[in-house]
Amino acid sequence: MLRSLLLTTLFVAYTLAGNIRYRTYITTSTQRYAGTDGVGLRIKFIGTGGSYRTGEVDKSGRDDLEPGATDRFDFWLPDVGDLECVELTAGDDDMWIMQHMVVYKQGSALPQLFRNTKLTALSTDRSEGVSRLKICEHGGDLSRRR
Repeated sequence: MLRSLLLTTLFVAYTLAGNIRYRTYITTSTQRYAGTDGVGLRIKFIGTGGSYRTGEVDKSGRDDLEPGATDRFDFWLPDVGDLECVELTAGDDDMWIMQHMVVYKQGSALPQLFRNTKLTALSTDRSEGVSRLKICEHGGDLSRRR
């Protein structure tokens, strides 16, 4: 038991070494059918020093990304420099609509707001939305089909 705890602690410490926290609040739109049970969401943080994509965004055992709800996710990722844009990617066909995302990047003085100004839906089903949605802090959404 102690050995397992020690190995887990070492693994977490190794994984987090050199990474910074991106505390992310995602608010789902209140539009009808905006929530999802499985869009397979991934987020790519794009900055002046590069970019890095998360694994699937989901809190196991929790009903997240529901209409009108704000969900918090913490990502420990390499520093991408000054955060400029986020790119949302759908890995499944259950449609989802994000209202906005607020990112508190460790070491930054202020949070950054990314608004889905057109309320573009995210889904791999082309009849429901786009599979990728790039949103820049001051430029709104730059959606594209794929």
